[in-house]
Amino acid sequence: MAYSGVTLPMAAMGMPIAVYLPRFYSEGMGLSLVTVGLVFTLARIWDVITDPIMGIVVDRYDTRWGRRKHWIALSIPILLLAVYMVFMPNREQVTGAYLLFWLIVLYVGYTMLAIAHQSWGAELSHTYDERSRLFGWREVFVIAGMTIVLALPAGLELTGFNDQASKVASMGWFCLILFPVLVLPTLIMVPDSHTSTQSQVPWADAMRILINNSLMWRLLLADLASGFGTAVSGALYIFVASAYFKLPEQASIALLFYFLTSFLAMPMWLNLAYRVGKDTALKIALVYAVVINLGLLLVAEEGNVAVLWGFTIAFGVAFGAAPTLLRSMMADLTDEDTLRTGQQRAGLFFALLTTTNKLGAALAVGASFAILEVVFDFVPGGDNAQSALDGLLVTYAVGTAGGLFIAFIALLGYPLNKQAHDKIRAQLDAGQVGG
Repeated sequence: MAYSGVTLPMAAMGMPIAVYLPRFYSEGMGLSLVTVGLVFTLARIWDVITDPIMGIVVDRYDTRWGRRKHWIALSIPILLLAVYMVFMPNREQVTGAYLLFWLIVLYVGYTMLAIAHQSWGAELSHTYDERSRLFGWREVFVIAGMTIVLALPAGLELTGFNDQASKVASMGWFCLILFPVLVLPTLIMVPDSHTSTQSQVPWADAMRILINNSLMWRLLLADLASGFGTAVSGALYIFVASAYFKLPEQASIALLFYFLTSFLAMPMWLNLAYRVGKDTALKIALVYAVVINLGLLLVAEEGNVAVLWGFTIAFGVAFGAAPTLLRSMMADLTDEDTLRTGQQRAGLFFALLTTTNKLGAALAVGASFAILEVVFDFVPGGDNAQSALDGLLVTYAVGTAGGLFIAFIALLGYPLNKQAHDKIRAQLDAGQVGG
């Protein structure tokens, strides 16, 4: 719990970026959909450069406090400043350049925190199922952060404060308060490690092994695609609930129950992973989510509260499976890399995983917003023709399902199961590295 606690404000910050901020800066701050989509895409693409660099730096530089803690401590002040500027902007100062600059600052802080934290988890647990448990706890706190922060705008709606600025600001203050509070147990109570292995393989050869690591690329593709699908859903859900279903008053509270459902479903996915393996459990979750989203095309209709809520809760069941199991699978893969190279490169591996997820999200926001405005002539908050509303629904359902299906394809025949990982750990424990 001490390790996972800081992910609560991380998720509380990240969820509005995907769900509320694109709409807030288009409808509330007056920027065009194309501008908002482009800015979010450029900010995410910037992480393609910073994430791998950060991963290498995290792996390479040890301190007397360990390899991870100092990066987490440094990230918090950066995040506090960026959250304030992004979540509580002065409308008169908001331009595309303003949004781009502060999003990049926010992502720099997030990169430092996320990469250090996730790679730390790979070193805290070593067995196949133990990692599922640790990253499962981490995801429980992630979903809790999303659920709690979503309750804020839902609560504001019930009290009559329905403007977007108040909702977004309440989320920002939630993060500003909880980041410094919940990072302290992580820094004080969780043991950090020092570099314990020396490189047994020349750097050039180690990079060649990394580039030729087909299992890593399959996990990265699965993460990119699932991140794309999830981000399409996140960016367009409020539009679908408000514009297509004509139920804006239901949007925030329904989304709250989406994350509450995913919170309750996490033990099911962990137990399934223990029984059939992580990759099989994840493939089941992905296929289920694809079917749910394509099925929405057949049943969605204006004003139908039951369909909106039924779809939202049913889709929420699958939400936590991909981020939990993909990170646990990547942690297993770092052991295979250590066995082959003698190097501990969890930071680099999780940096690449963080990059693909952000890139998938960036492409999703940019592509879906551009399609809505250019192809379907959809206008946020305006009077839209039925063809534009139908285009919104198709973009949402097909974009989400398409990304998740590609992630499923990437995992077909994935070989690193529990038995294979047990053999790798036995060789590592016996000191057989760099072979």
